[in-house]
Amino acid sequence: MNTFPRIHIIFFVSLFFLMSFTTEGGDRPTVTEPEVSQIFRNIAEITDRASIEWILDDFLIAEDPDLVERIEIIDVSNIGFGRDDIVVVYPSLNVYIVEQPSRELSEIMRSWGIQEQRRDASNELSPDYFYPDFADTLSQEEMSARQVELVQSSIISDLLESVNRNYRDKPISLRFERDQEGFTFQIWNYDRDSFAFQPRPPAAPDSIGVYDFMYMVAADTIIIADTVMYDLMYINKSVQEIIEIPPEPADRQQIRTTSLP
Repeated sequence: MNTFPRIHIIFFVSLFFLMSFTTEGGDRPTVTEPEVSQIFRNIAEITDRASIEWILDDFLIAEDPDLVERIEIIDVSNIGFGRDDIVVVYPSLNVYIVEQPSRELSEIMRSWGIQEQRRDASNELSPDYFYPDFADTLSQEEMSARQVELVQSSIISDLLESVNRNYRDKPISLRFERDQEGFTFQIWNYDRDSFAFQPRPPAAPDSIGVYDFMYMVAADTIIIADTVMYDLMYINKSVQEIIEIPPEPADRQQIRTTSLP
């Protein structure tokens, strides 16, 4: 028996019916528009022949084991695989309810789990908190060993920054899946009036400007710099001294003339 089946997550679409009753047309109820949402549930996929035969026998499912390609067990209650879960048989697509598995099979089913990468955090944390700035300080070996953590943190940071920029409320649910053919993206459980598109901020430059300091010492009229320069810098300074001798008054000139012998 393969005790480690393939485990993955599926979505269920849930309908919450809000019903109102009216006397029009008798006592027949009128159903209002339902609110459609989604929930996450784990699903175990069993494909090996021995496990399929054991599960069919243990669950008393009247299916021909030779015709069954795989079995999916859905953890509907989200408390671990076991009683009251849903069994889907392929390719017939017949659906059964797990009533009471044997003790041995119950213990094996409880050991099933998904290797998921999940992160729970407070709304008070900013997107920059998750971005792995420390990655630049890691060696190549350390970066390879923490690759999943670094990628997850980077995606969380970018996604949270976009949601905070474009959605002004808190309740919102997102789904993104991608395979070889394309991707699926969904948004639900949101308030339409809380959407407010904000353009993406301009990208930050990938380089940082570095400014060198140039110290200059003046010696006469030559500038000497301690930084290597590609162009020479010359500063010319000229000084002109002017002595102004005002003319003597006319009366003094006359006196000086008459006083001569």
